[in-house]
Amino acid sequence: GTIPSELGRLSFLRTLYLGRNNLVGTIPTELGMIKPIASISLQYNQLTGVIPESSLHRIPTLRFLQLEGNPLNGKIEMDGPLCQMRVDKTKNDETSEQKRVLRVLSATCVPSVGDDESLGDMLECDCCTRCFAKEKEVDHSPAFS
Repeated sequence: GTIPSELGRLSFLRTLYLGRNNLVGTIPTELGMIKPIASISLQYNQLTGVIPESSLHRIPTLRFLQLEGNPLNGKIEMDGPLCQMRVDKTKNDETSEQKRVLRVLSATCVPSVGDDESLGDMLECDCCTRCFAKEKEVDHSPAFS
């Protein structure tokens, strides 16, 4: 089956674990409407398309986003919304009141290879805490200071 967009109406949901359910289709943007959610685990399904960064980054409490084992594509860039959730802005900006909370961002991905090269159907990630390959996990934890 697919992930129902109606999940976005569950205003008290704290954890969404749908891993290993043979889900197909795309990740619905409506998941970004679940404001108190702390963990979204969609790993090891057959989800395709791009990660809906523009909606997921609006979840101020999101600490874990686990997407490995899905043939997603596109690019998660360092200056993009999800990577900005990984950066602790309070360390360099004392006027910032809100600390970014995304602690784990994992996917089946490769580190970015630059603007000139294309990897086709692979997901490129500048800030994933872990990139999983088909056979093994590759740790690409960025050193945020």
